[in-house]
Parts: sequence; C-alpha cells; structure tokens
Amino acid sequence: MDMFHRFRRKKPKLVIPTITETLTPSPHQQQVEGFSEAPDIQRNATTKSNLSSYAIIPDHRKDSSVERHRRERSAERHADPLGLTVLYEPDDGAPIVDIIFVHGLGGTSQKTWCRNKDTEYFWPRRWLPLEPGFEHARILSFGYNAHFASTGRENVLNIADFAKDLLFGMKYGLNEESHELEVGKAQFPIIFVAHSMGGLVVKKALILGQTDDQYRQSTKATSAMLFLSTPHHGTNLAELLNRILAVSIFRYSAKQYIAELKQNSPVLQDINEQFRNIAPHLDLFSFYETQQTAVGPRKMMVLEKDSSILGYPTEISKPLDADHHNVCKYTSTQDPNYISVRNALKSLLRKTATAVHREPPPELPYNKVELKNVEAFLAVSETPEDDYEFFRGRSMPGSCEWVFSRPGFLSWLHDTITSSRILWVSGLPGCGKSVLSSFIIGQLQDKGHKCQYYFFRFGDRTKRTVNALLRSLAYQVAIYLPELREQLHKMSEDAVTLEKAEARIIWQKVFASRLSKLQSKQPLYWVIDGLDECEAPESLLSLFSSVSSFQIPLRIMCVGRKTQAIADSFQRLGSSIQLDELPANDAKEDMARYTKKEIEYMRGDPGIKERIIQTVCEKADGNFLWVHLVLKEILQCHTEAAIEQALDEMPADLAPLYQRMETALSKSARPGDRDLCNAILTWVICSQRALTLKELSEALKPEFTNILDLRLTVSQVCGDFVVIDGKGRAVMVHQTAREYLIRTPGLDHSITPRDGHQKLFMKCMAYLSTPNQRLRGQGPLAPSTQPFLHYAATSWSYHLGFSVVSLDQSILLALSHFFQNRYVLDWIQLLATWDHLKSLVYASQSLNSYLGKKSRIDAESSPLNHRLQDKDLLELWAVDLVKIVGKFGAQLVKHPKAIQSLIPTFCPTTTAIFQHFGQSKISGYIYVSGFSRSKWDDCLSKFSVGRDTQSLRVMSLERLFAVLTSDGTLRLYDVITTQPVCKIMHKERVLCFKFSPSYERCVTYGFRETKVWDVKGGRQICSIANPSNAKALDIAFENSEATIVSCSDDRGIRRYALGAAETGWQVIGDSLEFDNAEGRLNSPRRVAFNPDGTQVALAFRGFPLLVWDVANAHLVGRCERATDKHNSRQDLYSEVGPVCWNPVTGHVLGLYKDGCIFKWHPWESDSQEARAVAAGIQCSSYGGLFVTSSTNGIFQVWNFHHFALVYQLSYHLPIIDIALSPDGRRVYDLRESFCNIWEPNALIRLEEADERSSETTSITGSSTQLSLASAASSETLDPLTALALGSRVWSYCLGDDAGVVRLVRAIDQASIQVTQGFMPVDHIAWSEDEKYFVTADLGGRLNVRTIDDSGLVTKCPLYFETKIGSGLQQVLIDSKSERLLVVTIAFMELWSLNSKSLITAKPNTSPYSRWINHPCNAAYIIQSTSTDIRIYQWSHLDEILCCPLRRHLQHDTKEQKPEHSQHPSASFRMSPYESSDAVEDIYISQNDSHIILQTSTPLAQRHRTVQYLVIRIEDLGVPDEVINSDIEAREIQCEVGAKIEKILGFVCKSPRRRSHGLIGEAEPEVDEVLTFLDHDNWVCSWLVGSDMTAKPKIRRHFFLPQDWLNLDSLHLATISKDGTFYCPRNGEVAVVSNWLQNEWVDST
Repeated sequence: MDMFHRFRRKKPKLVIPTITETLTPSPHQQQVEGFSEAPDIQRNATTKSNLSSYAIIPDHRKDSSVERHRRERSAERHADPLGLTVLYEPDDGAPIVDIIFVHGLGGTSQKTWCRNKDTEYFWPRRWLPLEPGFEHARILSFGYNAHFASTGRENVLNIADFAKDLLFGMKYGLNEESHELEVGKAQFPIIFVAHSMGGLVVKKALILGQTDDQYRQSTKATSAMLFLSTPHHGTNLAELLNRILAVSIFRYSAKQYIAELKQNSPVLQDINEQFRNIAPHLDLFSFYETQQTAVGPRKMMVLEKDSSILGYPTEISKPLDADHHNVCKYTSTQDPNYISVRNALKSLLRKTATAVHREPPPELPYNKVELKNVEAFLAVSETPEDDYEFFRGRSMPGSCEWVFSRPGFLSWLHDTITSSRILWVSGLPGCGKSVLSSFIIGQLQDKGHKCQYYFFRFGDRTKRTVNALLRSLAYQVAIYLPELREQLHKMSEDAVTLEKAEARIIWQKVFASRLSKLQSKQPLYWVIDGLDECEAPESLLSLFSSVSSFQIPLRIMCVGRKTQAIADSFQRLGSSIQLDELPANDAKEDMARYTKKEIEYMRGDPGIKERIIQTVCEKADGNFLWVHLVLKEILQCHTEAAIEQALDEMPADLAPLYQRMETALSKSARPGDRDLCNAILTWVICSQRALTLKELSEALKPEFTNILDLRLTVSQVCGDFVVIDGKGRAVMVHQTAREYLIRTPGLDHSITPRDGHQKLFMKCMAYLSTPNQRLRGQGPLAPSTQPFLHYAATSWSYHLGFSVVSLDQSILLALSHFFQNRYVLDWIQLLATWDHLKSLVYASQSLNSYLGKKSRIDAESSPLNHRLQDKDLLELWAVDLVKIVGKFGAQLVKHPKAIQSLIPTFCPTTTAIFQHFGQSKISGYIYVSGFSRSKWDDCLSKFSVGRDTQSLRVMSLERLFAVLTSDGTLRLYDVITTQPVCKIMHKERVLCFKFSPSYERCVTYGFRETKVWDVKGGRQICSIANPSNAKALDIAFENSEATIVSCSDDRGIRRYALGAAETGWQVIGDSLEFDNAEGRLNSPRRVAFNPDGTQVALAFRGFPLLVWDVANAHLVGRCERATDKHNSRQDLYSEVGPVCWNPVTGHVLGLYKDGCIFKWHPWESDSQEARAVAAGIQCSSYGGLFVTSSTNGIFQVWNFHHFALVYQLSYHLPIIDIALSPDGRRVYDLRESFCNIWEPNALIRLEEADERSSETTSITGSSTQLSLASAASSETLDPLTALALGSRVWSYCLGDDAGVVRLVRAIDQASIQVTQGFMPVDHIAWSEDEKYFVTADLGGRLNVRTIDDSGLVTKCPLYFETKIGSGLQQVLIDSKSERLLVVTIAFMELWSLNSKSLITAKPNTSPYSRWINHPCNAAYIIQSTSTDIRIYQWSHLDEILCCPLRRHLQHDTKEQKPEHSQHPSASFRMSPYESSDAVEDIYISQNDSHIILQTSTPLAQRHRTVQYLVIRIEDLGVPDEVINSDIEAREIQCEVGAKIEKILGFVCKSPRRRSHGLIGEAEPEVDEVLTFLDHDNWVCSWLVGSDMTAKPKIRRHFFLPQDWLNLDSLHLATISKDGTFYCPRNGEVAVVSNWLQNEWVDST
C-alpha cells in the first residue's frame, strides 16, 4: 500500500519497450516514439524472456516533465494525418503505379519514415520523387491509430480493423482537392512499402479484399510488397508489452493488436495461411534488421531473421545494417540502406512499366451502354474471374509447366491451320485439374491470346448448366469482338433475355448463326474446366460438333474427369473435328514441390522430410487432394516415430482417408461442437448454392449464436471437410468428400440429403415467418442488411422439393402458417424488388409436387389427420403464384409494394390471395366488381384482326407477333401490350411470308410480286416480279438477309439476291430432279424451308417426305415409316400433311393423314411417332415445344424431346392457324376474325422446369419426369364493341361483337339483355333522363329504344328504327330528350324523338369533328373542329356562331406513330382522314368550367401529332351574347400531355389521401380533376387549375392488369361522374370504385 501511495504522489513515468518502432532513445529525454528510456530498470535474474526480466520502477522526475512529454507526443500524433495522404503526384499526366507506405506499431504516417523525426529526412516525399524512374509514380502514406499511450478500458482494435481502414481509404479516399484517389480502380498497379506491423495490416487487407466484393477491385491491383522488419511469425516481446501496459500507473490499456503479435498467435497463423494463396501473384521483398535495438540500458534483437521473412520461393530477402528503429529511416540518399530499398522499388517500377507497355488494356472501342445491354441480354450476373483467381491462388511457382512438354497441348496451342480443334484434358478426382486450367488460362492471357474460360462448380448449382456456360462465353467473346458485340446489341433490342433459353437456342442464335460467320485469323481460346460437373456434358459436346464449319478458328480445351458417357461423347465428336486427349497425370514434380513447401517449416532433420516427400509422392497416384489431406495429418505429429507411423498407415485411397478424418473429428469434438459440425455440414452439402460466412452465421441461429470467428470455427469443428473459398463461402473440400458423407451411413457426421433438405426448408420458413422480417410500411430490405434473407426467399421451395414427405405434419403446418399470413406478401415483394419472380414459379412447382406426395402418404392414414383445409389453401396458392407472374409480373417488378394492396384486389374472388388479402368494399379501399367468373382463366387476350377480311396465318417472334389477313396485310403487334406496332400492306393476297433470323426484315410473296420490308418502320425495301406460271409454297432468307429462296408448285427452287433487280428470280440448277422408280413426281403439296434456307422439306401425294439440299442440289433423305419399309408402294395413309422444322435440332415435324404426328431427322434418319388428331403443327423457335391444332377447336402443346403431351385446351370455334411464343409460355391462335392469346399455368411452369432439372438430377440421380398433361376448356365471351354510362338507375349499357346489347342496373349490377343482333354494335347513346337509349351497328341499322321498368320485369321495347348507311361517327341526344343527332362521314341528320320523324338532313362539311350539348343553354349544340368552335340551334341544326380557335401550343407534342409507314402512290392512296386535321374526342368538366379537345395533325409518312387543348366554357358564353370572336385554346402542360395515353374524363370533387399504397392523410377538396391512362397503363388524375403555368399535380392510383389490356376494347374505358372506373375485359365490364381518394406513391 505504501508503494502504491508513493507511486501516486510522485506520478512516476512508465518505461515501455517497443517492438515495432524505434526502441532507442531519442536525443532529447532519451525517448523513442512514445516510450521513454528506463535508466532505473533493474534486472531480475529469475526470468527467462529478454524483457520479462525488467521490473517497473518509478521515474522520480518532475511532474511537469512528464506532462510536457505526453503533450509533445500527442502533438506529434495529431500533426501526422490518419488515412491515405498523397505525398507526391506526377505533374505530366496519370501515374503508372501507386506506392503506398504503411507504418507500424506506435508509428505515424510521416515521422515513422523520418530520421530523428526531422521532416527534412522524410525520404518518401523528399528524395524518392527525384529519383530517376519515380517521376511517374504516385506516392501515398497511410496512417492509423496504433499508439500505446491510450488510457481507460481495454482497446479492442485489432489488425483486421486497421486493414479495413486501409481498404476504406483505398476505395473512398479523397485528395486535397476532394477528388477521389481511385486507388486500384485505374489500370495501374499498387506497390506497398510496410514497416513492422504495417506489413501484417497490408497482408490482412489483401486477404479481406479477396472475399469482399466492395474492395476486391481495390486489392486486385496490388502487384508487389516490400516488407521492412515485419513480424510475420510474431515476437516474444508482445506479451510482455501488454502486461506492462496493463499494470502501468498511467493506466494505459492493453491492446488487442499487440496481443495478436505474440509469437505464432492464431491470428498470425491465419494471416500466413491465407496470404500464401495470394503471395504467388506478388513480387515480394523482405528486408530484415541485423543490429540490436537499444531498450533502456541494454540492447537486443527485436525481430530475428526467421520472423522477418516468409520463406516463399519467389521472395527476395536482404539484410539491412540497421536496428528495428532505423530500418525505415535513412541519413541521406547515399545511405546504403536507402540505396537497397530504393533499388528494390526501382526494379519493381521497371517491371511494372514493362508490363504496362507490353500488355496495355485491350482496346475495346465499345459504348458502355451497348455492352451493358449485351450483358443484360445474356443475363450475365458474374464473371468467372473469381473462380480463376481461387484456383490460381492454389498454384505454386513452377508448377504445371510440364504441360508445355506435351505434343498434344503444343499442337492445340500453336496450330497454324485456321481450323478449330478440341483438346480433352482428363484426370482422376483431386489431381489438380482446375489448378492446371487456371495456369493455362494465365499463360494464354500473358501471351496476349483472346482467351475465354468457365469453371463448372459442383458446389454452386447456378454454375453447372450449359446455358450459363454459353452465356458467359458469349459475353466474354463480345468484349473482344466488336462485330459480335454489335450483333448481340441489335438482338437485345428485338429479343427477350436469353437467361431461360435452352442451351441449343443460345448456341444457334449466338454461336452457330453469328460467331461462326466472323472472319479472323487469330483463334479464340476456350478453357472449360469441370466438364464432369456440368449437368449435361454430352449435350455440350454435341453442340461443339458444328465448330468445324466456323470461319473463326476455335481452340477449345475441356478439362474434367473421364467418365464413360463423356468418353463416348468425345469419341463421336472426334469424327467431325480435330480432337486430342491429354491425361493430367504427370504432375509428380508438382506434387514434390507442393509437399516440400508444406513441410518447409516442420521441425525435423532433412532425412525425415525427404522420406515424407518420397513416400507421399509414391502413394499419391497423382491425387493432390489426397496429398493435401495426408500432409495435414502429418503436420500434427510431434515425433519422428509418429511421422513414420503415419506414413506407414496412411491409406492409398480417398475413402479410407475420409474415414480417418471423420473418426478423428468425432473423437476430438465436444458434444456441442458435434451438433454444430452437423449443422454446418448440412448447410454446405444441401444448400442450393454456397453460402457466405455471413449467410451461414445467420442460418445457424438461433441454435448457435454469437460465434466469435466463424471462419476459425468452421475449420476447427468441420476439420478438412469444409474450406472457405476465395469469395468467403463455405464449400466442401471436394465433391468426393460430399459423396462420402452422403453415401456412408452410420457415421457421426453422415448427412441424409432428404432429412437435411427438410431441416433447411424449416429454417427458411421460420426465417421468412419471423415478424422482424416484416416490410409493410418500410423500405425493402437489401440482402446486405439481412445476409440470409435472399437465400431463404429464393431457396425454400428448392428444399421443399427434396424434403421427406411423411405423416408428420410439420411441413404442412409451416406452409399453411406462411401462406395464411402476410409473410407471403412480404416474400413476393422481396422477390419483385430483386427481379426474381421466377422463384414464384419454382414455389408453385414445389407446392404441387409436395401436395401430390402428401396425398399419396395420407391415403394410408386416417382421414381425420389429412388437414384438407390446409391442402386446399396450398393448392390455390400454387395456381395464384403462377398467375401473379403472368398477369402482374411487369408491373410488380416496377412497383413491388403493389402486392400488399393493389394486386390482391384485382384477383378473382375465389383465389387464395383475394380471400386472405383482397379488400372489401369499405371506405378507403379499392373495390373491383363486374366479373361473372370467380377463377383464373387461361385466356390472356382476345381481339379482332379485321372484320372485312379473313385471318390466314399467325407467327410469333421475340417481341412481336404477326397476323396475315386475306387482303394482303401483315399486322404486327407488341407481345406485351398487344397493341398494333405497324402494318405491312402488300396490296394483293400473300401466299407466304417469312422473317429474317434477326427479325429486321420480312419477305412477302404475292400472286404478282415479292416484296422485302424493313420491319421496324414498315418500309418497303424492294419489289421483284414473280414467275407467271408458278406460285410459291414457301419462302425463306438464305444464310443471310441478303438472299431469299422460294419453292414453287412447279417444282422449282429459285433464289433472288437483294439489290439485283435486273436478274430477278433465278432457278437453282435442276431443281427437285431426282430418280424415282415410279415416275415423275407431281407438284409438292407441302413445303417448308429450314430457318437458314439451306434445306427444304417436301411432301408429295402418296410418297414419303423428302428433304432437299438447296445449295448442293441433292437429296438429303426420305422419311419412310417403319410399317411401310417392306411395301413396294407407299399407301395413302403415309401421305404427309403440314410440316415444319425444329430450328434448333434440325428435325422435321409433320402430320400423317392417318392422324399421327412425327419427328424425323434427315441426317440421322431417326424418327418417332405419336397418335394425335390434328390438322396443323408449329414448333417454337426455341425448339423445346411444338403445338398441334385441330378443326374442332382443340390445340395441344407437346414437349419435343420427350414427344409427350403437356397441355390441351378445347374451345368451340375451329382453329385457322396457331403459333407458340419462342419461350413456350403463350399460344396464339386464329379463330374466325379473332386472335386469341393463351397463357396456361402448365406452360409457365414448364418453362421454368428445365432450369431446375439439373438440380433434381444432382439429388435423385435421374432427371425429372414430365407430369401428366393438363387439360382445360375455355368459353371466352364476345368482345365488347360499345359502352355508354347511365346517369341514374342504370350503370351502363354495352354492346358486343355478336350484336348483343345489355343493360346493367346500378343498384345490384343485374344484367338485362335488350336485343340480339347480327352485326357488331358500333355506337350507344343515352338520354340524360335515361328515357331513351340509341344503338347502331356496323350494318348501318340504328335503333331507338325506351326503358319500361314499371313492372316486375324491365322491358326495352323498340321505339323506332332507321337505316343510316355506313360511316357513322357520332350519335347524340339533346338534354331535353326531344331530338337525336346522327352524324356520319357524309351528312348530319336531326330526328325528333317525340314524332319519330326526320327534321332535317345536311351535308357534313367537317367530318372529323365532335359534337356536345351546350353546357350553358339546352337550346344549343356545339361542334368542335380542329380550327374553330361552331354553335348550332337544336331546333333545326342552324349554325348561328363560329369562333376560330386561337391556339397556344407548346413545343413538345405527343407523336402517334402510324400502323404502317408508306408513302402515297398511284397504287396506294391516303384516306381523307390520313391527310386531315381531326378532333379525336372532347371532354367536359363536371362543373362545366372547362372542355378539353383532343386533336391530331398529320405528319410525313402517316405519323400524327396529338394535342390536348383546354378551353374555358365561359369564353363560349350564350350565343345571343357572344360575337364571332376568337376563343383561346391553351395546350395542356407538357408534363401532363407527355404522360397521357387515353383521357378517361372529368370526375366530381373528391378528397384525396396520399399514401404508399392505400393509406394516407386527407387533402383539401378540389373541383377540377381530369383522369387518364398513362403510357404504363396507370389510372392517373390531374388537378386542373386556373393557372396553367403552375407545376402540374399528377397522381397515380392503380394500374390495369395485363389481361385488361385488350386493344379492341380498351379505348372504351371511361369514368363516371362519381369516379367509378369502367373497363371492358373479356366480354364483361370491370368496375373499379373507391380508388380516387387514394394516391399511389412508390417507396424510396
């Protein structure tokens, strides 16, 4: 106690020896960077350590001296900046290298490098920039707070924290001008110079940067490191230093980062273990001290040489004649130590400059937007560079070089023949094939070759598909080849993404059709690793069979295990391309080198090490994995005897070795660790993809929480079974280890996949059903804030599909709980936020599969346990999930939160989503009614393609579909909106048509002419006269878009080269001349060209199907049925009807007259038949499905590869023609004059099924089987053609295409059929008192009816009828219900309703105008033209006033593109409307204050501009009071007009509530509210004010579902005075109310 009080009184000074900074005394006060000399320190002879012999003795100097010293040290630290500071920057341009100096423990960013702390000796800034060769280097210094002199609680900062600070500064640091430093972002490399602990900080930073996407780019640029006395293996001074700090009377705290410097501490071991994978890619210099450092009255070596060097083969080490303090401080530029360090840096700079000069960044003159579009089109989410870096990091200098002595490899590499060839590198598991692949990739890149590569990974199922490989290769090739990049960019504009396309489609569209035609003398090198881990290696190799015909040479290297199936595929491939095989079994030298490196630091004499190397290499049999695991075990031995025993007992195979590993793991693990090990192994083995450590940490909760260091925990509890890859993900050490744990029962750590999947499913469900995952009222959660959230949301259905289905109800209860609560909506919202809606389809598939299995299991148990209500709920959701994607997908991705409020309201009433989350008709919620059907239907849309013509053909493209009609018009429609895009008018009947492969051109063949068109603009490119005596049966583009070929009924095949109009059609050789023993064949009945026009299939009467080679004019083959091969003559039943080609496989599909469908390959002569009743057949352009149609209204969709029926739909109308969308999700058919679009659930599920088939294979060992075909029937209603709203008792009156007129009562929505006609109803008009309503049809018949609802049954007797002829434009009844105005294109008729007589008829001098009742005086009627406003008397239709419009137009006007773009000519004249201004519609505000005119003006090439003009009604006045003066017509503000797609009308004043969804605060009432549809099909409102210059207030309320967007009837959509919205949909009227008071606002 006395000693304690004495210390307090005297305030003694603590003496602390340093281990990283200067340990010698400074000239003043004998102080070394924060630590003082200890003249009174006494030696304790009983201690062993160099520094542990010192006792703490108080310094009896004055208190003022102590305080002054502390203030000086504090000032020094504050003077030197923290973070990255630029010391020097080149003046003449961008630097070629960054040199970053990092100080050590207790140092600062400047004084560390200054002799005696004098900044004149700050050599990184003062001397280095002046040295020759350094003028183009940028020099920086990094400072961090690693000082001793801090008091208070224990400091928890560690080396990793300093490393993260360094990474942050590299990525986000700013210079003095506040410009980003961009360290690592540019093309130049980084060199680190680190003193003492700073070297550990840099090493840790590089390790962290390898696994963190945010910093990977910053660290990958590091090319070299120069260490100055860095304690790589620690120091025995660290522990003493922390003890001294802990007991100091200054209350200095112990430091975590000092504890980590302890000799061979776990932290240092972990850093060294991970850094060894990075070091081979770096140039390393290690300088070590040779002088003792003064510590108090004595001197000692702070760091020995063994701790200062790494011992790597490529490391250059050199001693410096300095102590630990002065190893980084120099006296002058002539200081030998400075010269050594400078020369090392100079050599690194020379190497860097040479590399930059030799390997400049590839010149890629691409537009960033263009490449971004290509990336999106190919759906490339990540590059294979991470896999390359992972395996490259496992190689050692000098390894894999044996491959350059193999003739097969050298021939593949240096072959000068411009033809393609394939090298197959095969080897046993674990023999280092992937490391060899990464080595070859690096060599190819170093030599400047164009190299693309891909790694199939067994631990990541997203990287195991052929689809993913081809998309990645295509993107990599597009980076180097501008020609391919441009073509893919064009494809991206007209085609959907290739993410879900079959591999054959991608190969055909990208490689076979485009890459193959590019000219290049330099080959492309493809390295494909892990071929045996690909889901379908045989399919991939079959695609490669066509590369022999590529004009650009390919050098393909396939690396993988040798299986029998792969060997057979290579044998077949060798018949079509040069193929070499290279066994990867000659790596003994590499194994010896690897073994020597691993045991380099092992204790023991050289003899035992040599025995280890020899024995291991002899038993390894070329298996690097075996060597790695064996050496791990040997390094645990402590005696030579134990090593000898391990060498003698080591098994020669992996399986016994795995057994030893598992046994050792079981014996050494504690009970809690065993459970943790099994949990980790379950996640690693059964997860859909590899989990990051952050994801795994969340997944292990709540059973295992607060794991201190998961990376260390994984290595300790799972042993060598699990490793952490380069991206920080936990993966199995090898596929064979996974197979061992799965297939070996009875182990403590064996994993049963189905039980494992059930556990993971329950974990995902629990995570998604946790209340803290709620999203409503919040912004969407990002995966970074919830690491496990993304995996749980996208993978639970995957685990459900492979879970154990038993009598246990836990899975069913978890699903029921999830789908009954709003958790399911949150889940859908998340998927929409991430644009991952395909997970909804996966979930639907898994639910159906589970319910099927559950039903079979429950059949054996008591019905009381079946939980039928829960099953019914899941069955409904299985349908809902798919329909949500189809009908709301596009809007849901844009507005994810819509699933919480809007979407459930628009779903049918019997669906699960509506029953649980649909809003009832209460205040504040949208209410939808008007539909008779309460279930989903498969019909997406139905529209008329022309009433005066017959539909002939339908064809589906990528983003368009086309319909050909009998008048020679080819109509193109958008696949999303079904809106017309353009018309191609051939002006005569078209016999056949075809689109080019790029869809940019189209050819139409008529009776007299053939025309080629530009599809985008509908512009005619050229016209060719047809042969007078021949009619083409089919036509196609041949190979390119510059040549077309045709096959005619005269047996002639002709070719025409575009641009050669003088030559016309040229017959190709002796067309269709071949031997036939039965005489000359007649004209072909059916003809079909393949997609590139090189072959044609021909069907003759009574003769087998033939395929003819167009280019070489010879017969390819004939399709003879098996039942007819022995007959001398083909019977009638072998006659072939319609035929088509599979554009991917090259098969011909066709129909026999006896009702069979068949597929036949003309080259392979294989055929297959199936029984069906069909009259037409078409194949999808992706080749996976085909569809057949019959005359009785049934169509069937078939899986091409299995030749199995997957879907059937029956409809009462006969089918004229049919087509499948490229992705197989939609069916287009023509029936009568209508086009129907079908989108069945079965096809949506089938589209996604192929993407997951590989996952099924990987678990069950067999591919998924097709389910039984789905059957459906549909009765679509006739489309509506007219709609008029009532004002009192009746809600609305509607007319349809069949001539039916119905009234719908407002109070109960009861429907009453008024009449049944024969022609489509064209116009309907009400009187304001609902006494009369008028209907008119296309036949020119006009009916006036009255409404009698005095009795029990409402009657609508015919009041009178008249014939008005064609061209009806408008029908209007006056406000007194006394007169009727009928306006046609030619005349105007005024009728008296009281006398049923014609009052007057006058010519219509302004046919493109609109009429309304005068809002201020019932005696008048207003006619609005594009130039004036005219007022007439209702009594006799006399004009009494004409007021010209004084337009105030703004510069921006909405342009309406025409349905076709064609210049008028003698044969093609423009209609009067197409050359005239017109008033399209007129809208009156509810308070009679404004009217809005919608006018249009013609432009060149049949384009029109649309204007919306606002006129104040007070300017019209009463005719008796107004003279003929101008009326101001002010255009709607640009911000409003640019958004309007269709005006709906004005509504009455209404309070509004602003909300994110449908809840918000009320706003003041307004009077003028204009409602309209915008271009995204949202119902919007605009508060029209008197100040037209004020910023418009536009609100969005709800969007229209996809199946409401019918181009035939959407123009009828309207709105009532009270704000009720009416929209025709599938023959009915959707009624939406209670929406106006709520505004939709997307969350930010």
